[in-house]
Amino acid sequence: MNEAKKSAIIVVSAGIMQIPALKIAKDMGLTVIATDRNPDAVGFQYCDHAVILDSKDAEGHAKFARENREKLNVKAAFAGSDCAITVSAITNALGLSGIPMDVAKRSNNKALMKERWIRDKIPTPYGAEVTTIKEAQAILKHIGFPAIVKAVDNAASRGSMKIDSEGQLQQAIENAKAASATGTAIIEEYIVGNEQSVESIVWQGCHYPVSIADRIFGYHPYHIETAHVDPSTLPSEQKKRIYEVADAASDSLGIDFGPAKADMIWTAKGPMILEMPARLSGGFHSQYTTPLSSGKNPIRAVMEIALGRDLDETLIRGTQSLTSICAGIFPPKGQLKSILGVEDALRIDGVEEVIITKYPEDDIEDYIDNARRFCWVIVVASSKKRAFEIFEMAKNSIQFEVV
Repeated sequence: MNEAKKSAIIVVSAGIMQIPALKIAKDMGLTVIATDRNPDAVGFQYCDHAVILDSKDAEGHAKFARENREKLNVKAAFAGSDCAITVSAITNALGLSGIPMDVAKRSNNKALMKERWIRDKIPTPYGAEVTTIKEAQAILKHIGFPAIVKAVDNAASRGSMKIDSEGQLQQAIENAKAASATGTAIIEEYIVGNEQSVESIVWQGCHYPVSIADRIFGYHPYHIETAHVDPSTLPSEQKKRIYEVADAASDSLGIDFGPAKADMIWTAKGPMILEMPARLSGGFHSQYTTPLSSGKNPIRAVMEIALGRDLDETLIRGTQSLTSICAGIFPPKGQLKSILGVEDALRIDGVEEVIITKYPEDDIEDYIDNARRFCWVIVVASSKKRAFEIFEMAKNSIQFEVV
């Protein structure tokens, strides 16, 4: 078959986390177009056409899609990273399956989400968008301490910081504003509880649950995910309630097609939603731990409907009941000189992947957001306890020399 006659999919972003999506698209027999601002993006080796475009350049992607629609037979777009707006620009430009631009923008803006959810009485921490310290102080009079300050439209906890006193406020606001394209910040109640990453797919008016993973955090006052456990160990009734809130939240935002990824927290009063981008999860959740633990393939399921096909429910039903974890290793700040023991770690039964994104002579910075993590170990086992035992063996095997 001539390649130009095959259906093509644009996968926006070609970093290391997108490699599974690129491979899945190839396995589906699609012509794979990957875009990334980095000309050396590792995912480019898994695609048919590499395009140097910033994942946030929505207009540039729409222009590329229009100009190459006939030549490459573009039939779908997929959000490889936090780029629902860009994917919406492509699908709207070509009249493909997707969500409207205003919905994509809401899903990428924590302040717009918050406004909708408060209006629609969706359980969510109270918060508001602010520009000045004076505005933030007014919100703090309402919510008190502790509070959390976040960037309005960024991911990976960039610009996020818990604050316990007004003395921390100015620095937190400055950090959040610097990390947000809006030049603003959001300040909200700090809610205590266990956090979850929740994935659903919306198709033809129905919500399809995919997975819930328990998230573990450290490095406070920053919000660094040190590990996640897939599937969640919560009781089934609690999972049901989490999905109910997630479904109501996606309806409130207007996400009526495709993936909806919720960051949730189980509190003393039940589930609350923190944010919801219109994409699948990052953090190697949809890419590795869900397929390894359950046999589900949410990436392919989303790509199928993006192509205008029916949702294949068998892709999200699951075929096995194991536990997969993605846990980070956090060497100290300094210059990385050497990495040893990775091959030994990979030989440990249950270690599926060791993913490292820094190299000797690279600098290790303070862990103030999730984007600064650089070593993940992905394990699959019969239980959470056993998975963490295997992780500890791998962690002890891998040695980082830092000066």
